[in-house]
Amino acid sequence: MARLRAKPKATPDDLAFGIHACERALGEGLAKRLLHAEGASNRRVAALVDEAAAQGLPVEAVEAERLAELTGGGVHQGVLVRLHRLPATPLPRKVTGPSLAIVLDGVTDPQNTGAVLRVAVATGAEAVVLPPRRGAALTPGVHRASAGLSFLAPVAAPQNLARALSQLKEAGYWVVAASPGEGAENATAFDWPDCTALVLGGEERGVSRLLNEASDFRVALPMDGRVESLNVGVACGALAYLWRARWPG
Repeated sequence: MARLRAKPKATPDDLAFGIHACERALGEGLAKRLLHAEGASNRRVAALVDEAAAQGLPVEAVEAERLAELTGGGVHQGVLVRLHRLPATPLPRKVTGPSLAIVLDGVTDPQNTGAVLRVAVATGAEAVVLPPRRGAALTPGVHRASAGLSFLAPVAAPQNLARALSQLKEAGYWVVAASPGEGAENATAFDWPDCTALVLGGEERGVSRLLNEASDFRVALPMDGRVESLNVGVACGALAYLWRARWPG
């Protein structure tokens, strides 16, 4: 009888790996321990080791295989850090000026989530809503994909996404769903509200029916007919900067 291959262990959520993510975690005071590959000669890893030691953190040299095991086979570049519990960001209660919130509905790909978080920081978003039951949370893969900008993004993790949208509306946001189809407005000609909660759907199903119905507007990016769709990270960047172009500063 053929032997079943063991499934890889899940990567713990309390770590970050890769040079950029570890640099950011140390810079933000979020690291509590650093592990690096013994015998590594990378200067940036050596600088991270020195910084961790200067902060009084435990530093441990381990075999590269151990890092691969801890990261679930991720590209760790010879370094990882254990993290303190990341601070939670509450949903905005009241907005009076231009403000952008980004809401992810069923986005599961860490690369997309990381890209969205980079966009959020770049455009000065006031909140990124990542419901833990409906998409990718702040995992090590997300930290790496965002190059550590996940540690700067104002991430809120409400349990109920529909209720979170209601709270954002009460705070003064207009909910705009990125949802192509009949009735969707051209995003490049859309008059973006000063306070926009931009809803982006998952890679396969898009924005859910419930959230589409809860939205005030629906928009879509115009595309060449040979292109069916853009990935979530690219779409987020385009839409967020359309909002920012309307409300600079």
